[in-house]
Amino acid sequence: MKKIALITLAALLVVSLGCYYADEASDTATETYPADLYNRVEIETGNGEITSSVSSDSLITITLTKWVTGPSAKAHLDDIDVSVTKDTVNGTLRVSVTIPISTVRNYGCDADIELPASIYVDLETSNGKMRAAGHQNSLRLVTSNGEIDIAKTAGEADLFTSNGDIGVDRHAGDITGETANGEVTADVIMPVKDGTCRFISSNGAITVAVPDSVSANIYLKTSNGEISVDADLHTQGDYNSDEDIYESTMGDASGEIDLETSNGNVSLKKLE
Repeated sequence: MKKIALITLAALLVVSLGCYYADEASDTATETYPADLYNRVEIETGNGEITSSVSSDSLITITLTKWVTGPSAKAHLDDIDVSVTKDTVNGTLRVSVTIPISTVRNYGCDADIELPASIYVDLETSNGKMRAAGHQNSLRLVTSNGEIDIAKTAGEADLFTSNGDIGVDRHAGDITGETANGEVTADVIMPVKDGTCRFISSNGAITVAVPDSVSANIYLKTSNGEISVDADLHTQGDYNSDEDIYESTMGDASGEIDLETSNGNVSLKKLE
């Protein structure tokens, strides 16, 4: 009887926990702002994905989806605070989402942004993927736990994640990317002179393709992996096999290509 009672109690506990965490709710709201008043958009959220793309109209459209899981989830959607700052003097639109810290519920907020390609974007989240496409006036993406993907962007790009892959599909301009745990795959159309292409990973392979017209100092390093350089890039330099470092130059060496990982292969290729 005692054994049966314990089994019954355990079953009830599992069921109650299932009901406890099964309660979930979400709320989506969209706001628009006149794009001609701003040259910069900043979004900061948490426990959520951010997707940013360009549009041909004259509006900045921001859609936020709040979500809560846990007891009385719907009643606690308003625990997530959204603050909007419209600084038209300096041309900055800032949206800040404050995520509560709770031991009984999980909170988060996804963000989707559409805006003209000429506006600079500075986006930050935690525990979520980030995707940006089409931006032509530089961008900064930061997440503490999630992958980052950008496509057909231009200007200066700064990409930082503490745990996730970084993917770059034909960025035109300078670029810096760092991940603590993830691979890097990037096609970068660097400036012919004085350009910067820098990627660092503490645990993951790095594969970068650049045009063969680039002029740059080249520094490639791995502590546990192989280094390869496409012969079509016509680099001039040496590989130090003892330290797993490849140092070389292209053209007049006015720019910089720096690719470093502590665990993984490093490959520098010609961009087709």
